[in-house]
Amino acid sequence: MQLIYEIFGYPLGFIMWGIYYLVKNYGIAILLFTLVTKILLFPLSVKQQKNTAMMSAFQPKLQALQKKYANNQQKLQEEQMKLYAEEGINPMSSCLPMLIQFPILFGIIDVVYKPLTHILRMSKDVISKAKDILFTIPGMNSKASSYEELMILKYASDPEYQSYFSELGGEFTSKITE
Repeated sequence: MQLIYEIFGYPLGFIMWGIYYLVKNYGIAILLFTLVTKILLFPLSVKQQKNTAMMSAFQPKLQALQKKYANNQQKLQEEQMKLYAEEGINPMSSCLPMLIQFPILFGIIDVVYKPLTHILRMSKDVISKAKDILFTIPGMNSKASSYEELMILKYASDPEYQSYFSELGGEFTSKITE
């Protein structure tokens, strides 16, 4: 599962990084990133909605066949396939856009939950050390979480906890507090 996040997260991360590089504000960058991803996914959404509308309009014909051939399942299936062919409808066509969107959404989650990786472009070693430091803070739970990078941002930018992260150097703290 982590591989799916990363496969789609890295290309989307470059988009997010580019937006952040232009606006220099994480909140605005997320809003613009959301807008860009919505625009990219718009054609798939339109196709899915059209297919769903066609299937809704098609339902009365299917229901009529189900009533007519209620006792003969084989004949019902044959007639349904014939009707699909006559109407030019593929019953699975409304699923394809959703199946394409699904892994892209995993990538978006990866980008939002890993700002140190995708926006600040920190190395895995630095992030790993920061995670180790994070769990030395009193009251922090050492269980792995998908929010670790967000938690690092929170604590490393808080003056009360910045001293914990001082061993990572001034560049680390200045990148986070920007």
